[in-house]
Amino acid sequence: MIWFSKLNIERLLALLHKITGWTILGYLIVHVIFVNRLAHGELTEPEIFKYFLVLIGSIVVFHAMNGIRIILIETGHLIPKHHMEEPWIYYKPHRIYIWSMIIVTILSFFIGLYLVIR
Repeated sequence: MIWFSKLNIERLLALLHKITGWTILGYLIVHVIFVNRLAHGELTEPEIFKYFLVLIGSIVVFHAMNGIRIILIETGHLIPKHHMEEPWIYYKPHRIYIWSMIIVTILSFFIGLYLVIR
């Protein structure tokens, strides 16, 4: 449990990335089973399913943007040149990307919700 003793934004995003990855995998498995049963006429599509898809869409957007963030960190675009001397988590481009990632995820949820309600 040492991992949770110093929970910073980087560890939180890593944890959320794992959770969203497993959620997407679970959704894909359930989706294949659901579509198979739907194709054979055993099931009808419930109305609440649209709202569930909006949530899954937002999860996919977050997971994709966080994956891009990880790639940008690994390639050195979101960390300072001398990141061993200074904490790169608080580097300004990294913080800007995290905030833009959060805003885009929230916007995707509300846009999807608007399109379903409309």
